[in-house]
Amino acid sequence: MDFSIKTTLGISSLVLCTHFAANASDVVYAPAFCAPEHLVVSIANKTSEPQRVWTQVRFEEEIQEMHHDLEPKSKISLRGSEFLATKMGFSLKSWNKNTLQITASCEDSPSIPLSDLTSSQVSHWLPSSVKSVKIHLLNLFLKSNQIKLKAFSRAGALVEEKELNLEKYYDTSSMKWTFPSKIARIEVEGQERLNSILLYDLNGEEKISPAMALKPVQLSADTKKTYFLVSTKESRPEEAFVIALEDAQMIATAREQIRNPQLEKIVVAGIELGHGGFNRAFLARDKSPYSWSVNRVDAFADFAHIDCDGSPDLTEERLLQKINEGGRICFWRYRVVKELSTQEVASGKLKP
Repeated sequence: MDFSIKTTLGISSLVLCTHFAANASDVVYAPAFCAPEHLVVSIANKTSEPQRVWTQVRFEEEIQEMHHDLEPKSKISLRGSEFLATKMGFSLKSWNKNTLQITASCEDSPSIPLSDLTSSQVSHWLPSSVKSVKIHLLNLFLKSNQIKLKAFSRAGALVEEKELNLEKYYDTSSMKWTFPSKIARIEVEGQERLNSILLYDLNGEEKISPAMALKPVQLSADTKKTYFLVSTKESRPEEAFVIALEDAQMIATAREQIRNPQLEKIVVAGIELGHGGFNRAFLARDKSPYSWSVNRVDAFADFAHIDCDGSPDLTEERLLQKINEGGRICFWRYRVVKELSTQEVASGKLKP
């Protein structure tokens, strides 16, 4: 059963979206790799419960969303022209993690599994050496994103490299890349978050090479600051972010919350664009740096206004809105849970 409704969410509607903060949702991304009239998105509900999915199309400060409900163990197909007016990148958001399988295809192209990978450093491996690939890159940063592409032979030798710039949020770059000799791996390295799709030809049939983040992106954490992980207190939390403190009293207060969890203080803070060298999605599969960071902690409070509630991922998703509204966060369910070493922050690897 399909209950479709189209909504436009402007900067004043962030508070209406905070219901997402209660559940850790999934967002997958699709670069603009074909015209809407040729695009088909297939969505399968893998669970025995009803599920909901939103298409998300960005227009500067607004996100246009259209939702569809899926019955248990059901499948639906969406034409690109149902939610896209022109060829452009988009995302799809599901209510709960690991419940939906989402693929996209273009006429005779293979079915491409859409990925939630947002790491700025990924590799595409080719099971058979090839001399030509098609690559689609999607910028997930609010400003320009400088990207380097490197192609390697099976022996690990650099065959060819390219540089390109994606100037705007959700800009796509699509290209066919032909090499002077066979290659077995392509590295994609951006300055900020991105998503990529790579296709290659195998015996006349087009195949997909999924992006893989082999290790967390290395950050340049400042050794003069003291870092803390902020997350929910569930047995298996799914989202977390990092704050950096310099004020001795603030540091002492944060440490006291770790020693005395009953304090239950909310971090009330201001944010700015950029990960700041320390903020990353520590509990995500790829440990991807966020596009935002806390630039000041105003208080550790008992109560906070609902307008600044939310979650780290929701803040990333609605970042332009959040910054334009003053850039304040106060996630009600999130607490300081762990002090981090500079090495943990830089490497993205938490010590036991």
